[in-house]
Amino acid sequence: MRTVAEAIAYIHSRPKGGQKESLERMHALLDRLGNPEKIIPPAIHTTGTNGKGSVATMSSNILHSAGFHTGLFISPFITDFRERIQIDNQMISSEDLLSTTQDVADVLTDLDRDLAPDIPTEFEVLTAIMFTFFARQNLDALVIEVGIGGLLDSTNVMPNARVAVITSVGLDHQALLGSTIADIARQKAGIIHNDMPVVIGQVSGEARSVIESYASKVIVGHLGEFNPGLPGDYQIVNTATAVAAVRAFDEQIPDSAITRGLETTRFPARFELLRTNLMIDGAHNAQGLHALYKALIKSYPTGKIHLIIGSLMDKNVTDSFSEILTQDRFTITLVPFTGPNGRHSLNIEATAKKYPVQTAVNWQTAIKQSDADLTVLTGSLYFVSKVREEYAK
Repeated sequence: MRTVAEAIAYIHSRPKGGQKESLERMHALLDRLGNPEKIIPPAIHTTGTNGKGSVATMSSNILHSAGFHTGLFISPFITDFRERIQIDNQMISSEDLLSTTQDVADVLTDLDRDLAPDIPTEFEVLTAIMFTFFARQNLDALVIEVGIGGLLDSTNVMPNARVAVITSVGLDHQALLGSTIADIARQKAGIIHNDMPVVIGQVSGEARSVIESYASKVIVGHLGEFNPGLPGDYQIVNTATAVAAVRAFDEQIPDSAITRGLETTRFPARFELLRTNLMIDGAHNAQGLHALYKALIKSYPTGKIHLIIGSLMDKNVTDSFSEILTQDRFTITLVPFTGPNGRHSLNIEATAKKYPVQTAVNWQTAIKQSDADLTVLTGSLYFVSKVREEYAK
């Protein structure tokens, strides 16, 4: 590979899932790479159905403001693939992504043959690239966001993880994580190791009971201690969770660094205004859509609000529709959206027969037809990233 575009294409060419759910492929790949996960500095390891990206970003920003040379790993990206791997708020350079991907690809040539047909997946390869890159930097701290779940996630291999964060537990990815809140909580609690402190966000009593069975110490942040690091009422809990996480990481971090880190945090597609009357927000499941709805009611107490939703089929956003549509000033339009790897969108025709919602051939048409005081495009992060990309041109 000669360009960063070819490196990214190589990562995307990997299998999307493994033939068995285990960490065997990940450990095999890291062994061939010299176990970079054992060289990296202590980490805040963050999981959750919703909010983990916001909490991870705020945590990283606070650590950086406190003087820590900090690596951040998040997913998915919004406008640039390189957003997924950052140091001190700066994306990995194209040159570093290219060279590190090549190093991992060189190892995979033999490993793929040895492991075939169950070879390392796309996210496992990306995680290995991240660990390899961070191990080569002189970092003080890491904030690592889980991909899916926790127990069998490819990031769950760090012997130096210092703090576990579980932002929320809701019904999502049930095919992989289980059909109940308790099942999903157990998967997310899989990132808890030894006697590490565990920080939780807004979780149900059922989920908390499961988490507490794995943890020796559970910490809940103090709401309202600091102004939210990101816009949207739902960020109040995320801010408190991020503050608790960095304090668990290092109790000597001063309040001034926390304030400065929160004030300078930026995270696209979270309650983000593209124009005065046009917003995007990545509320990709029912729990996220409910939080967005509550935040909109508080921030916009009057006026018509039109939600344009592009959601993937395997999400449960419709579970929030009945509550939202009890408010006469809210309307919903569903638009088709094809996700990465050809993942299908919500069946908008069938959904429109079940709920009093509108449909449009695409989101551009839906915007033109909207006469609301505020139009909000939401759903899959992949969907809102496409919208954001168009408005950035």
